[in-house]
Amino acid sequence: MLIQQPGLKLILEQDNALARGISQDDIQKVRDATDIVALISERVPLKQRGHEFWGCCPFHHEKTPSFKVDSSSQFWHCFGCGEGG
Repeated sequence: MLIQQPGLKLILEQDNALARGISQDDIQKVRDATDIVALISERVPLKQRGHEFWGCCPFHHEKTPSFKVDSSSQFWHCFGCGEGG
């Protein structure tokens, strides 16, 4: 997969972290201490719509936003390419 935004690569590697010996507890501590909207918006311009934030997906080229970031669940998903985490 082509990742055009290197800052988001850390989010994608969560599942690989368990394989490298990082405990689920440590992953949860990092997740709790990180504002995913602030992290992603360092690389992707996001606009708020209700409690969700939307922008153009960093994983493929698009003209209309299909990349959703939910601040309450700390998850993101692209409805265009299906990537999420």
